Amino acid sequence: MKKVRNARGPVYSHGSMAIEAAIHGEGVALGRSALAADDIAAGRLVAPFPQIQLDAGRAYYLVYCEDNRDHPKVCALRGRLHDEVR
Repeated sequence: MKKVRNARGPVYSHGSMAIEAAIHGEGVALGRSALAADDIAAGRLVAPFPQIQLDAGRAYYLVYCEDNRDHPKVCALRGRLHDEVR
């Protein structure tokens, strides 16, 4: 079995940069569907296996000092975010 050398080629700090490189014909990229959707729809990118998607297992967290838990601005933002994700 041939071993794949993953140390070759460019490395990008942002997924959007890898997508741009793929659009410019510089190779193949794995990326978030939300970032690539417009380019796939416009024909600039192709999803070779559209039936396969990976769960990234990521989340967002609202972080604030515990002393500010009841601050009106924190409460308003927390409520707004809660409403958006519901």
